[in-house]
Amino acid sequence: MKMKINLNYGEVAGWVGLGCLQFNSVPAIISSIETGSTTPVGTVALTLIGLFLYLVRSIKASDTLYTVGNTIGIVGNLILLATIYGVGV
Repeated sequence: MKMKINLNYGEVAGWVGLGCLQFNSVPAIISSIETGSTTPVGTVALTLIGLFLYLVRSIKASDTLYTVGNTIGIVGNLILLATIYGVGV
């Protein structure tokens, strides 16, 4: 079975943007582990709620880009939340 991938500039820009936006929590996670400084819990909680609601919408709309991006964002923010509470550190 052959899978045809048809990418245009808009699609490529969307996926690159996904990487830039969704992996932005990595420096905060590293900083939290190294220095003990944390992001306010309220900020992370609101971000998680927003990402979850966007995920529901993207699944309903069958939008792969946003489904992948929101899932990555949720995982990253859960890791950040775990570092705030010292889970696994």
